Amino acid sequence: MSHSDWTDPAAYEHMRGYEADKFAAEYLIRNVDFAAECDRLASVAPASGELIGSTDFATRWGARFRDRW
Repeated sequence: MSHSDWTDPAAYEHMRGYEADKFAAEYLIRNVDFAAECDRLASVAPASGELIGSTDFATRWGARFRDRW
């Protein structure tokens, strides 16, 4: 991850054209708590292709993932 100045508007210029879902994904992947929880989920993911993560996870982060992304 880049350690640029997060207060510099130029650091976000590449996001100007992002749709809401892509912008939200950028936010989430930069959140250390989200990344840690995803790592935990990935380590216990079922092999069935079903959605992983609890309802609490989906509510907390607004995201659900298939086990093979």
